[in-house]
This record gives sequence, structure tokens and C-alpha cells, in this order.
Amino acid sequence: MTDPAPADRSFPPIAIGQLVVPHPVFLAPMAAYTDAAFRSLCFAHGCGAAVTEMTNAYGLMIAHRRTMRFLEIRADEGILGAQIYGSDPAVMAEAADLVASLGRFAFLDINAGCPMPKIRNRGDGSGLLRTPDRFLEVVAAVKRALAGRLPLTVKTRIGYEPGKPVVAELAPQLEAAGADALFVHARYALDRHSGPADWKQLAAAKAAVKIPVIGNGGVDRPGDAFRMREATGVDGVMAGRATIANPWFFDGVRAMERGESPGGLPKASVLYETLCDHLKREIELFARRDRKELKHSAEVTAVLAFRPHVVRYLHGFREFRTLAAHLSEYQTADELLERVKTVIDGGRKCDAPPPPVAIPGA
Repeated sequence: MTDPAPADRSFPPIAIGQLVVPHPVFLAPMAAYTDAAFRSLCFAHGCGAAVTEMTNAYGLMIAHRRTMRFLEIRADEGILGAQIYGSDPAVMAEAADLVASLGRFAFLDINAGCPMPKIRNRGDGSGLLRTPDRFLEVVAAVKRALAGRLPLTVKTRIGYEPGKPVVAELAPQLEAAGADALFVHARYALDRHSGPADWKQLAAAKAAVKIPVIGNGGVDRPGDAFRMREATGVDGVMAGRATIANPWFFDGVRAMERGESPGGLPKASVLYETLCDHLKREIELFARRDRKELKHSAEVTAVLAFRPHVVRYLHGFREFRTLAAHLSEYQTADELLERVKTVIDGGRKCDAPPPPVAIPGA
């Protein structure tokens, strides 16, 4: 299916508090995928803004070293927000104060959308939808702690249980509590990432507030970004799973804004060059860490962390099994890339896109 030319070929800038986002096409936060290396790659391909992986507020409060790593950034990243999660207003407020004091981020986001059972069952993430009074208390406490230093956004879902939407009623309350913008995933928490996204609830949320609403869910191809905006009136869009091993998604949106085709699957040479670039960024990221933190060298650690991306980049290639047999091995970047090159040279089995995967925190 070919993406039709959008009726309106531009995404106008939006204002989130004092922050202006010139191109409101966001990369969604996805645990184990959207580290600084991948975010910087997406920015290089036209991403308008991004959010860090969800970061535990309590871990930040006690300065837990591994937790602090979620707030690592690269100098070549664009507009970036830090996302925190938790359900204790005081802890969330202290974490927000720490984030603001770092001076690294353009805004702060509260995760009220993670559908993973281990998160929601303790009242964090989408679990906040089950306790709306606590949810609003968290937003108000974080807003006070930020004291105007950063705009505040909230990422949530249309409701907790299927068939019971709450976002249209909740959105104006979140606005009153201090949210400067809302990211709304158009599925219920218990649905996680299955089933169609309910864009009618995005339209209802947008109609209920004056602050920007950024839609998420069901944006699988560049053309979907324009379709969502036309169908719902949202101010911007956020793409997640469609971007994994596919930073060209953002190039496609930019191309459609210019009235051009978004393009299809990248040529083998482009895919290989991009994969190499991505891995290089991962190695640079791990090289910044204290050697005592790493069980292996920075290069080997980066290669191991890169494995989920490799699986996605090479989905649909005939020779992928020859590489998969070695992915659990400790190997250097050159060894991995030599095997990757062999797989790519073998060609694709088909042009079907890779299947969706479940992403914690999205």
C-alpha cells in the first residue's frame, strides 16, 4: 500500500509551555531501545523531538548509578525530554527537581502509560489511571518542584480497561494540575500494544483541552502521521515501534511534507551503512562509562546491547539464521559487522515490514 500525499504537507510548530517544538514529530520512549545512541541516529534522520527511556524516580532520588545512566545524552541530540515514573508525589517531585538541575533537558515527562504488569500493578505507569486523585497529585507536585524551570508533559493512555475510556474527562484535570502538553497513546493499558488504536479518543482528548495533545498509537508508516492529525486534530504525533531499526521513518515524514514519496525499504548499502553508524554510536556511548562498571570492554558490551536492534534491522533477510546462531557470543564490532554483511549480501526474502514487538514503557 502506497502512502497518499497528505492534504496538509506540514506539521506546524507547537508551544509546550515556554518551549517551541518546530517539528512536532516525536520519537516515543521505549525501554531497551531509545538510548542516546538510537535517539541521536533518529535526530540525524529528521526526528523533531524525543523522550528518554522511562527512568525510576526513586532511583534518581537515591542517585543510583545505573538509574542515572538513563539520563545520558549526546551532544548531537535535538529537543529532548526526560521521562520519570513513580506514584509517590514527594519522590516524583524530588526526581523532577534533580532533572531540572541537570540543565540537559528541554522538558520533563511523567510516564502514566507503561502497560507492563510489573509497573502498573504497583500503581506506577498506567497504574496511575486506576487512582486518578493520586495521578493528579503527582502532576501537581512535579509542577511545583519544577518551578517554571522546565515545561511539564504527561504521557498516558485513553483508559485502563478496554471499553472504559477516561482520557476526555481526565485531560482537562491534568491541564489544571499543571501539564503543559499531553502525549496520549490511543490504546487501553490492559491492551498493551494489541488491537487497533482508538483515534476517536484522541480527538476527544484534544477537544477537551487548550494545551497541545500529541497522538501515539497506530502510527506505523509515515503517512499515518498525517492521517492521525487529519482524523483527530492532534497537534503532533509520536511514533514508537515503527521506528525500531527504521530511523528512515522520520525521513519519510519530512519527504511527505515536501510533497515527495516517503520511499520504501532502504537499499542494502544504505541499510549496512546505517547499521554501522548506529553501532558506532553505541560503542561511543559505552566508552564514556567507567571501566569498573562494565563486565566486558566497551566495544563488546555495546555489541551485546545492540543485539535487539540487529534482529530488527535484518528481519526478512534470507541468511539471518547464520547470524542468529552467533548473537549470544561475545564478539567485536568487526566480527559482528562481517556477519551482518554476509546476511545483507544474501538479500531479502520479501519486502514485508518486521512484525511489531512489545516494548515496555511505550
